[in-house]
Amino acid sequence: MFKEEAETTSSFIKEGKTIKFYGTKYERNPRNRRRAIEFHGTVCKICGFDFEKTYGTRGMGFIEIHHIKPLSFTNEETYINPETDLIPVCANCHRMIHRNKNKILSIEEMKSLIKK
Repeated sequence: MFKEEAETTSSFIKEGKTIKFYGTKYERNPRNRRRAIEFHGTVCKICGFDFEKTYGTRGMGFIEIHHIKPLSFTNEETYINPETDLIPVCANCHRMIHRNKNKILSIEEMKSLIKK
């Protein structure tokens, strides 16, 4: 019996193994995040979700910031305008935007998905 078969025959399956990997990570400047929040606020600009309204003080100030043009598309370090290049989105909308790395959705495409 193979190891994988032995693991799947029990009612519990292991997780949490440490795996080292190499990849590319794009630096984000926290000042751009703060400036985007100062300008746009902390309500999702796609679906209108407000973490503070739903979770009270625990959700106060919480939001994800999405780069309208993904940094991976720039191929170099670039200047970011927090008013035009960044947008606050909830975690669900952000995950759906980036769900397929070969087809990152625009803000308009996401809004149209929600309206359906």
